[in-house]
Amino acid sequence: MRNSAKLKILVGILTIFTGLLYVLGIFGPTESIVDTWGLLAIILGGMVVYFGINKNKVSANVEMVLVFLLMLIQVPAIILWFTFNGSGISDGTPPSNFVAHWMFASPHLVIALIGILVIASLIKRNTI
Repeated sequence: MRNSAKLKILVGILTIFTGLLYVLGIFGPTESIVDTWGLLAIILGGMVVYFGINKNKVSANVEMVLVFLLMLIQVPAIILWFTFNGSGISDGTPPSNFVAHWMFASPHLVIALIGILVIASLIKRNTI
């Protein structure tokens, strides 16, 4: 159970940092939806960290839903980083020389994998 809480906190913190990359515009000028995605990631990550620290504040089912949503919002980012590998991601307004690379999908893949571990541990905890 302690490992589950540590994993929840880890995936939440990683999601917050990943969301900040998009909100702060580290990848150059992007569409406004990318900023919205980053803000959503920060909020969900913060909720997961909060519930990871305060263990008895919410049911395991709600925690599973939150972690599942964290995993779900990673899917478009993973697909898009692989799709635009080697090409620019700016639509030209304003122009940017930033070139996408599949390695930028790494934090999203790690979040998804840790999310699977968290959900599996929550299921195991509820069925035993």
